[in-house]
Amino acid sequence: MEKALLLERLNGLVSRYRQHRNYIEKAKVQSASGKFNPAVIEKVILDHEIKASDVADEVGPLLPMLSTLIDALVGEKAEVHASNVGVDEQVQELELRAAIGELSDDEFNTEVADLRARLDTAAARVGAIDAELGELEGGLSVWADLATPHGHYVAPAPVVVAQPATAAPGAGGQPAAEPAAEPAGEPEPEPEPSGAEEHIQKGIREDLGDMFPSGSASIAIGDDIAIETAESSEGEEDGLSEEVSFGAEDSSGVSASEVELDLGGDAPLATQPVKEAAKEDDSPRRALLLYQEGTAEEQIYPFTNDALTIGRGRENDIQIKNDSKVSRYHCKLQRRGNNFYIEDAKSSNGTLVNGELITDRRLFGGEEIIIGETFFRFRIME
Repeated sequence: MEKALLLERLNGLVSRYRQHRNYIEKAKVQSASGKFNPAVIEKVILDHEIKASDVADEVGPLLPMLSTLIDALVGEKAEVHASNVGVDEQVQELELRAAIGELSDDEFNTEVADLRARLDTAAARVGAIDAELGELEGGLSVWADLATPHGHYVAPAPVVVAQPATAAPGAGGQPAAEPAAEPAGEPEPEPEPSGAEEHIQKGIREDLGDMFPSGSASIAIGDDIAIETAESSEGEEDGLSEEVSFGAEDSSGVSASEVELDLGGDAPLATQPVKEAAKEDDSPRRALLLYQEGTAEEQIYPFTNDALTIGRGRENDIQIKNDSKVSRYHCKLQRRGNNFYIEDAKSSNGTLVNGELITDRRLFGGEEIIIGETFFRFRIME
């Protein structure tokens, strides 16, 4: 990517990230006013935490390219300086040659002018390099200052492309003999890994441990979508209605349609999740299941226990009432140790994870889960 396009892309993402952080801070201020339901404020904050993290995922792949451009400019600047080492000595040599009569005045003036022109050209190039470095390093510094306090900044490493080793052919076109083994001794140290560090952190989020009190109700946004939880009334009839609905009302009695929220721009969804080894941390990781992520109908289901059941029956933790392709007891999300898994409960139409039909599969965060014709996004909050 060219420098101008790289900077334009980076600056745009930084602006979006700053906007989401500003929304979070403003929502926290509103929590003290008592004007909004705490659960609604909690939902808005979490929504923008996820979007800010998604923006950070987009910035990540740009940082190695930024670092590579900076290194290339620094190297070019060093070469320009090196090419002009000794110019002063060359001028003194010309002066001596002119003094002993080896060079005429015209010859002396011409050669000195050439050297001075070369110095001027080099100085102009160094100035241009310094200007480019200022732009690139400035963009990197702004992102580092903004993202570091929230754990989204990872120092970039330049992209290094490994060149495959080829053996020169020996006599008769045969491969050359392998070099003799070196005497045994202390093993050579392993080379440092090259290339960009993995910046795509899809599904990896800041620890919002205090954000979800145990047993908190899920929040509904929009007039035509509702959430059903395990606390559905005993008398409620289990059946199909005309519209797909999810869910229970806010326990406070405040409906989401009464609250007007500006959720800002939407960030692209994470694509392929990054598989990470389980962290050696005694504290359990938190997870979320999101319905229609990034839309006005988005709903968030915190994973607070060791299992989360989904199906058409009202005994499930999440009841999907009006999707005829959802089985009564369709699937279950489980916590096993510090990892998360999804298990299909022998449903009629199966459970898909990122488009793949599964029976039992580990989740790493960022996966799209399709149950019948209903779409969810699974997120891990670390």
